[in-house]
Amino acid sequence: MFERTTEQLKQNGYGTLVLLVGPSGSGKDSLLDWARGKLADDPRILFVRRCITRETGDPSEDHESMTVADFQQAQMLGKFVISWEAHGLFYGLPASLLDHLETGGVAIANGSRKTIPVLKEQLPNLLVVNLTVQPDILAQRLARRGRESAEDIKKRLERTAKLKNEDLFGNETIHLDNSGSLDKAGRAFVELIEGLVAVNV
Repeated sequence: MFERTTEQLKQNGYGTLVLLVGPSGSGKDSLLDWARGKLADDPRILFVRRCITRETGDPSEDHESMTVADFQQAQMLGKFVISWEAHGLFYGLPASLLDHLETGGVAIANGSRKTIPVLKEQLPNLLVVNLTVQPDILAQRLARRGRESAEDIKKRLERTAKLKNEDLFGNETIHLDNSGSLDKAGRAFVELIEGLVAVNV
């Protein structure tokens, strides 16, 4: 299923950054947790721990918690491969992941769609996995979380639909549907990662 893509990504022995993106509610954290359970023991695979300016106690994601001041200082010192702001928080992918890529490994990170153009310029091997969900199912998931009003959910879905028409995704992107069971999407994602590891050996 993914052979052609993984062969194209193999370049000069350098590893691959797999950037998982998708709208809020698409299940990125759940998919990463599922895959980590299958792949965590493989030293060739790194699940990147993001730096975020929110408290560590947030159960939605295992991350490195930083104050805004500490985050901004880290930015100035070049400690992030890339950083961005969303929903009042700052996010960063630690530069230490480059050490793993230089060994030919595969690094997996929860990312942002707006960082794709910059990362494409910075890294020789980038694979974007865009997690998609049917609009009605996404609306149900967002409503169950109870974090947003019905109007806010409507606006979020409209923004997601608009992004589909923007030129964010290119040949480096695989679209993975997560409208069904997590196991189904998880197996496809793990298959992808295992294929990348195989060609990077």
